[in-house]
Amino acid sequence: MKTRDDFPQKTKRNVAMRAGWHCSLIGCGKSTAGPSEESSDSFTVIGEAAHICGAASGPGSRRYDSSMTSAERKSIDNAIWLCADHARMIDRDEVTYSADELRAMKRQHEESSGRDLRLGKVQGIGAGLLAIGPDIICTGDIPTIGETKWVLHLKHFVTGDIHELAGFISTFSGALLEHKYILSDELGDGRLLSQAPTLSKDRNGYLLSCPLAISARRVDVKNLGSDMAMQPDTNDIYLDSKGNIARVSGLDYLPQKVRSLLSMQRGENVFAPKAGVRFFEYLEAFKGTPWLPLLMKLDVIRQAAIPDKSSFRDSEDTPLRCVTRVRGFELLSETPVDQRLPVRVDFEVLGHGRWQHDLSVYMPTREQMNERARLLAERPSLALS
Repeated sequence: MKTRDDFPQKTKRNVAMRAGWHCSLIGCGKSTAGPSEESSDSFTVIGEAAHICGAASGPGSRRYDSSMTSAERKSIDNAIWLCADHARMIDRDEVTYSADELRAMKRQHEESSGRDLRLGKVQGIGAGLLAIGPDIICTGDIPTIGETKWVLHLKHFVTGDIHELAGFISTFSGALLEHKYILSDELGDGRLLSQAPTLSKDRNGYLLSCPLAISARRVDVKNLGSDMAMQPDTNDIYLDSKGNIARVSGLDYLPQKVRSLLSMQRGENVFAPKAGVRFFEYLEAFKGTPWLPLLMKLDVIRQAAIPDKSSFRDSEDTPLRCVTRVRGFELLSETPVDQRLPVRVDFEVLGHGRWQHDLSVYMPTREQMNERARLLAERPSLALS
């Protein structure tokens, strides 16, 4: 029995974001998300993730490619975001709308969407990204900032949805401490939550009231500690002028510490699969879009603002320890060279002030990450946290 290779919800959301929630068909550009008439606080999505090459063979299927695997048909590379009218239209005329033509339209529209986002022309995208725990990211802003409470105005969900947010609230008391946080890329900061947040609605949409714990402890960069010095490109230790193993400390140690921290991808260490940053995950899903550096910046903010109380670290300090604010994060190239990804960070550092640095962070290959996942699936007892 033949089945359709439909897109997972995550793929649908990602291709919509890449299109800026507008139809990708040249000459259309219709907005596909907005307020619903059902109530003053409801919204609706009228776009569709359409298949470039058909999801199934048989009568009525358009542009079906028998050489593709099921995974390829369900991948984001085979998806184009369209309004409902044009999603139907491309499946009535595969001569005009060939697979190559649709791919070209998608590429052109995403490039245009990226330019608009960088120039601040996209309506409804919000002032920035907000993270609520590890699994929920939204576009939005913060209309209220107080000493003990932030109020978040949520617009579009990037990862997760309203049901996951409700679950986060209802299971808050039993969640791990290091998962009880909020982050704002607009502020370059984040905080642990002291209590479960409260979700409400008004005429502008969803509002999340977040009781805050005190800001995480930071240390003066002079007290950052020391370690053996490593070559930036190879991570090899080397000797100082006296023939001893070279060491670095304080501010001189900071580039090496940041580079090491950002080079550890979540899922890479089978003994601590939840530890590390999510650069690899975001690069796989959002490469070629303006969302990629924003998501990466948000994850750097987590390293700067949220203490890691997992069994892997168990510290009152944040992983970045001396960073009080992430002013900026720039991805200098989306293509790793020799498994190194060039980035530029812009931090506020306690005891020093503003600190900017170019770094080359290690990026594992897809094959390496798949192998780690296979090992963990076969031997889940390897994980310590």
